[in-house]
Amino acid sequence: MKKFLIIVILVCVAWIAKLSYDLFQLNQTQTVMQNTLQQLESNSASLNDQLVALQRQNPKQSEAAATTASAAATASEPAANTMLQIDPMVLIRQQLDLVDFALQQQQQQYHYALEKLAQLNVKLEQYALAPALKQSLHQAIAKDQKLIQQTVQARTEQQQQIQQLSQQLDLALTQEIKQGQMRPASAENSSFWQRWFVLQPATQPATQLMQRAIILKEVQLRLLVAREALTQGQYLEYQKDLNEIIQILASLPDAQAQKLRKQVEKIKGFSIIPMPVLNTRALLGS
Repeated sequence: MKKFLIIVILVCVAWIAKLSYDLFQLNQTQTVMQNTLQQLESNSASLNDQLVALQRQNPKQSEAAATTASAAATASEPAANTMLQIDPMVLIRQQLDLVDFALQQQQQQYHYALEKLAQLNVKLEQYALAPALKQSLHQAIAKDQKLIQQTVQARTEQQQQIQQLSQQLDLALTQEIKQGQMRPASAENSSFWQRWFVLQPATQPATQLMQRAIILKEVQLRLLVAREALTQGQYLEYQKDLNEIIQILASLPDAQAQKLRKQVEKIKGFSIIPMPVLNTRALLGS
């Protein structure tokens, strides 16, 4: 019996270590995505400043070209003309890339996507674009901002429902684990003759009961990892964790475990609300 308890403890420690590693991996992935977002933002800001500076230099270069001979102008301006061929549409697409990237991240980045759209809406006036196109872009950006806000609100309400169901499931698991730990102790409270007759036949059921408590504890830890993945927007990992929980509970034959499995299936039944496709990007044909 002591060997079995040692094995049980080692298994629990191993599972806790694995789940801790999974949480660490999720945090590392989030850090990498945050760094990528910052790098994209820096590149976009640099190109925007370069384009604005070139547009400001354009009138001065035109005056200089008017006061020089045609042959001298042709020889001296090719490099400048090449730089001035930067298309504002390229810059707009890059800023929309930042918005799309932010929308794919966890909820804390939604405000960043809205902020970048607001900045783009202001910067449009600095770009050499046709008035009709500017007006259409302004309208598309305003529509995108509204759609993002509506989607964020719907996602928030959905996540609150999922978290509430998860907390109820976590409470049910805790109760089941406690009951499983209390059941073997009932034999100690019985009389000597009752324990003498029951002790040997009950050894195997008691072992199975202890294993059941370990399995339910594993389910509880995996549920914690799934909730963390959902909070961070890691929806593939979230669905994978729920599927594994369902498989584990399906291996238990008792009715209560199957009731818990149905609760997990109910949680998994929520389809994650996708972020909208940007109207501004569709307007640009990309």
